[in-house]
Amino acid sequence: MDEIYEQLRTIIASKLDANIKREEITLDVPLLEDGLGLDSIMVVALITLIEETFHFEFADDELDLGMMANLRTLGAFVAARQAQQQSEPV
Repeated sequence: MDEIYEQLRTIIASKLDANIKREEITLDVPLLEDGLGLDSIMVVALITLIEETFHFEFADDELDLGMMANLRTLGAFVAARQAQQQSEPV
């Protein structure tokens, strides 16, 4: 899980045009309005970067802001998707 959190921190701090420092991205700080302040355009960019980094696509029914509550929630979602992807037959 720590590796997923670190990859997500890197995406948010380095690849999004959000002007957010890595140390600001704790596991429980809200990613949206009252926390890091990611707006809808940044959320779309974040989703795209996550798909590219972790090699899966979000299904339409997975795209809810609840999974973007904080890094802990987002990391758990990514970990679950990776586990699901690994268990699917090729």
